[in-house]
Amino acid sequence: MQLNLTLAAVDLEKTEKFYREVLMLSPKFVLNSHAEKSYLLLTFGNMKIIFQPLQDVEAQHPVLLQNLTRSPRGVGMQLEMECNNLEEIYHQVHLFHWPVAYELEDQQHQRRELWLHDPDGYLLVLNEEHDAKIPSSS
Repeated sequence: MQLNLTLAAVDLEKTEKFYREVLMLSPKFVLNSHAEKSYLLLTFGNMKIIFQPLQDVEAQHPVLLQNLTRSPRGVGMQLEMECNNLEEIYHQVHLFHWPVAYELEDQQHQRRELWLHDPDGYLLVLNEEHDAKIPSSS
């Protein structure tokens, strides 16, 4: 089984730039039959996140239009991503002056988190697990 998550994006170019330059991921534009950018694809192992233009999502699902515009996109949802380069991402976030919603260094659980919103308001929780230190027996 494969999990695909489809999210509405106001501006695919801005979304692509954020995930590529700030988060250092490899989003790919998928072209339609007219060689136009149809949607943006992020692949994580067996999971895909598909960013479709908001106007396309609204056209495909007009009944949902009022729900898509009444509340911020992604309300009640967070995308949690495990990273092995959180310090580099943190540097990029500051380099691009991207606002950080929350930062946590949890020494007890050997975990660091960085919470921020993408250009469309989706909450991202980036985390990195640190190896537990084994006390030396000297």
